Amino acid sequence: MNLDRERSEKLGQKFNVEGIPSLVVLSPSLETITLDGVDEVRNASEEALLKWSEGKSLFWSRKAQEGEYVWEDNNCTKCFMKPLIGSRYGCANRECEADLCQTCLPNNNHEHPLVEYLIPKQKYALEKLLSSVPYLLDPKNEEKIPTNTLLQNDIKSVGFYFSAHWCPPCRTFTPELAELYKEAQSNSQPFHIIFISCDRDNDSFNQYRSEMPWPAAPLNSTAILKEYFQLSGKISFLLDLLIYFY
Repeated sequence: MNLDRERSEKLGQKFNVEGIPSLVVLSPSLETITLDGVDEVRNASEEALLKWSEGKSLFWSRKAQEGEYVWEDNNCTKCFMKPLIGSRYGCANRECEADLCQTCLPNNNHEHPLVEYLIPKQKYALEKLLSSVPYLLDPKNEEKIPTNTLLQNDIKSVGFYFSAHWCPPCRTFTPELAELYKEAQSNSQPFHIIFISCDRDNDSFNQYRSEMPWPAAPLNSTAILKEYFQLSGKISFLLDLLIYFY
């Protein structure tokens, strides 16, 4: 038993296995074909098996040119470049899995319009930052509000409020933030907030936004902003409650 455990630990260290499931594919001569077998199967199982039989990995990449951003944890869902290098295009709908490089973009047949991802930590104008949000929702009903209303009346800053109804600390903090916001509005402070939901269903989303005095981005239009603010890992557990001001 101890020998099996030691062998398992040594293999895990050799192939940098940090979690399970993990699938490492080797050639008959024990050369590593891929360390990302699980992701390759999930992306395109038949294509992955064909590539492995040829001694090749499904994923491939190239050297980044000067100024190109490297999307370390993402791959093009059409040509399977990983990491995806350069301009990256995807759907703002959180349920969609389209992720394309610039080369594959002209050949896409996705059902929704694709938009270019914003590079994390790079500074953009608010207009650009909000370009992936098609409209805002009034907190009390389904009325659609033009997104550019956030930028009217010499507005100086916009808060992006990432929160979820299922998160107890969020529900505790939201009333406090609401009072602060109402006070700022009553004093004509040039400040707005937009709710970026991390909820899992429409009922929770609608119930939660009805408790807020500011508008919300549609539930299925926030993927670009979440990626820009690098919330992907934090959304799963919502360890942090983040508000960003510009």
